Amino acid sequence: MTALEQLRHVMQPPSTGTHIDWDDITAAYGTQFPFDYRDFLSEYGTGEIEGMMAVFAPSTDPELPLRHTSRLPADVLDQPEVDEWNDPRHAELYDPADVMVWGETVEADVLGWITSSDEPNTWPVAVYTHGGEWRVYGCTMTEFLLKLLTGDFERNPTGLTRLFGRGSAEFTAS
Repeated sequence: MTALEQLRHVMQPPSTGTHIDWDDITAAYGTQFPFDYRDFLSEYGTGEIEGMMAVFAPSTDPELPLRHTSRLPADVLDQPEVDEWNDPRHAELYDPADVMVWGETVEADVLGWITSSDEPNTWPVAVYTHGGEWRVYGCTMTEFLLKLLTGDFERNPTGLTRLFGRGSAEFTAS
């Protein structure tokens, strides 16, 4: 059973997802996106988990929401603390400029992938905890959400104590 199939058991999808023209998105972003993320957006769309964690979609329309899947902005990359990693080896392997943000939390945690590989389905999830550092998780976006809700991480990867290990959650489409 895939992580998305398991996720359905702990977080019911809304009645409709988001239709995305992935060919247009690939052309605009210069990269493909992981299949599990594409499948998640098809089923769930963009929205929030328990009003505490937002999941974004990519966009090619400058008039659409400010919050969409994107690289970290230049003004953020200029801040020295954005290059803090919990594991010194990650500081040598990864660059914050390679992070593609797909979500955020009400605690100001940033959720994204490290996109340094040409194979999107191998991109690890990276989480920047507010006032902290980047942590890298060798899992897909849907595996990350599932593990967060079921408490299947050694420690809470975000500042959201109310979501970690909750067991079930409500997704509200936006």
